[in-house]
Amino acid sequence: MKIHRTPRAPRAIGAALLLAATLAGGARAANAPSLAGATLEKTVLIARHGVRSPTRPPKELKAQTGRDWPAWPVPPGQLTPHGRAALAAMADALGARYRQLDLLPTAGCPAPGTIAIWADSADDRTRQSGAIMAATLAPRCGLAAHALPAGQADLFFNALGTGAATLDQARVTAALAHAIAQDRDHRPKPVQDALARLQALVAPDGCAQTHDLCLTEKLSLSWQHGAPHLKGGPVQAATIAENMMLAYAQGMGPQQVAWGAPDDATLLATILPAHLYAATLTRRLPAIAIPRASVLSRAIIDLLADRPVTLPDHSAIGPDARLVLFAGHDTTLDMLAATFGLDWAFADQPDPTAPDTTLAFERWRLKDGSRVVRAVILHQGLEQLRAARKPDLSGTGATTLPIGTCAGATLCPLGHLRPATIF
Repeated sequence: MKIHRTPRAPRAIGAALLLAATLAGGARAANAPSLAGATLEKTVLIARHGVRSPTRPPKELKAQTGRDWPAWPVPPGQLTPHGRAALAAMADALGARYRQLDLLPTAGCPAPGTIAIWADSADDRTRQSGAIMAATLAPRCGLAAHALPAGQADLFFNALGTGAATLDQARVTAALAHAIAQDRDHRPKPVQDALARLQALVAPDGCAQTHDLCLTEKLSLSWQHGAPHLKGGPVQAATIAENMMLAYAQGMGPQQVAWGAPDDATLLATILPAHLYAATLTRRLPAIAIPRASVLSRAIIDLLADRPVTLPDHSAIGPDARLVLFAGHDTTLDMLAATFGLDWAFADQPDPTAPDTTLAFERWRLKDGSRVVRAVILHQGLEQLRAARKPDLSGTGATTLPIGTCAGATLCPLGHLRPATIF
């Protein structure tokens, strides 16, 4: 399998490789054109929904782990009231950012057709997140988010789920077999530490029992209904770690987040590499991510080039749109990261695709008239998310990313932006 992209190290393998990648990106950026005197003309945003409850009820989680899990104020997988407030704070910050950059008007309402918001129809949480962002980006302007009918598959968010793209089973099997072998022989140290910490916390004697929870067990692969499924300790640990992060982001105390373990915020930084690792093995695997993102990645490029894009409901986003927002999932961010060769981490947030995290593709017109695309990741720190607090998206909440499929440039000539390909 060959992939046209800049090699990207999995986030879970540790800070040393991240530092090396950052320095390399900085070296490339040193020779890039400057944004001094440039004008921001358009942005395409892809946002994860707000804080949700775990997708399985506490009773089922207890059956899987042997531990009692906290009750949530909403049914499984739903956006919480706290999640709504935190997302509104993030949307407020996005509006402030793009007013400051003169993309949105500083007074009055945006002109009709200049903002478009499309949400994934798969879940209530994405549709509700789109509505919250519409109401907050341009308050009292009657802006609305749109989506397909509830539960209907949307090819923009998963081209595989609608048949718009297909997996090459042989290629995916080979890639996952290689990943499983690497995991067996060279499981990264941060992941080993995460699994050991979770094992000690959740089921200290789990690996000594034949049918108990063992988070260090090896990975295995099966295919179900034409889709690959990884099983094993890291996959189980990923779900446990994410559920604990969601409880912390919801504002729960140590007893509910980590069964009384102290320093639960520090604990999250130790265990979340397990979640990132599982995402790298599957959701960011190019053989899966690139076809899954094929429709959305083409739409992003077309929108930045002022070409009209037809949405799944047969409506269209025209060339006058200045801000386009897609309300999706962490899987949406992961698949685009793999497709465009992007990678990021945050000093104040251990989950790079935490709720409300937003990926921006910004089109700038330089002083010489040429146009470039800049990829920026926008986020709330963990404590900001927990407090439903507005981040500073003109400062630490915004990070410019090297674009792997544009030779690592931080300012990519408009015509050079393209998705990775597999052949």
